[in-house]
Amino acid sequence: MKTQSQIHATGGKGERVPAEVPPNQAAGSLGSDESYRLLVLTLRDYAILMLNPEGLVATWNPGAERFKGYRADEIIGKHFSIFYPAEALARDLPRIELEGATKLGVHEDVGWRVRKDGSQFWASVTISALRSDEGVLIGFSKVTKDLTLQRAAEARIKRQSDEILELATPVMQVWKGVVMAPLIGSLDSARTQQFMERLLNRVVETNSSVALVDIMGVPTIDTKTAQHLIESITAVRLLGAQVVLTGVRPGIAQTLVHLGINLADILTRSSLAGGLQVALNILKLEVVAKTRGLKE
Repeated sequence: MKTQSQIHATGGKGERVPAEVPPNQAAGSLGSDESYRLLVLTLRDYAILMLNPEGLVATWNPGAERFKGYRADEIIGKHFSIFYPAEALARDLPRIELEGATKLGVHEDVGWRVRKDGSQFWASVTISALRSDEGVLIGFSKVTKDLTLQRAAEARIKRQSDEILELATPVMQVWKGVVMAPLIGSLDSARTQQFMERLLNRVVETNSSVALVDIMGVPTIDTKTAQHLIESITAVRLLGAQVVLTGVRPGIAQTLVHLGINLADILTRSSLAGGLQVALNILKLEVVAKTRGLKE
């Protein structure tokens, strides 16, 4: 009959592992220096290394080799400043980071780092001071994670968001000296800021004297939305252009009155066509029907 220590199970790759391990034995093995070393060696998404007190590389793991490009025999003994771009070296960043970790216990940073082939990657870096039981500094641990793909994804999402906002707040020239900005949907602070910037830039680019702001597509007007509109209109008028607010429906007009929003100094029209007519009057232009010449 087999004893408890002789009973084994077969692992996924055919290796034989104990079916049961006493709790005290499991805690001891998992908490050993060897188990920690194995953990560091299996983490391929992190560069985990040790530095001596002067900043020389003392250990290297597969994760560091994977995205930094150096083999252990190439990098151990080199100063860790080799991972920093010229701009960071000019700021003496490696020294600043070691001093920060020495003083505070840990130093964190996010920025560009350099691979062996000279290419750069965006990384989060954590440097921690290691001390003996007596408090003497014996070195540093340095953990680096490559965030290049994450940063690119975030930049792509931001670019797509900007493109969506741009499509949602178009500003176009409809006549020489006249630009139009139809607003559709709710206005929040971010969208209003972009709308204001696009409107101001377009007024300057086209040297327009009149800007038509159409709010027919804005479902509701509250105090905050009305304030955003007034700020945008005021900014355009500071450039010397006149603003005509169009698409003011009866319900919107009543809401503005109840909110106490003063539009006395702003030209308003119920329709975009009416606003365009005002713009032509401001420019002293007149639209006349074209007639064919009569044959004699």
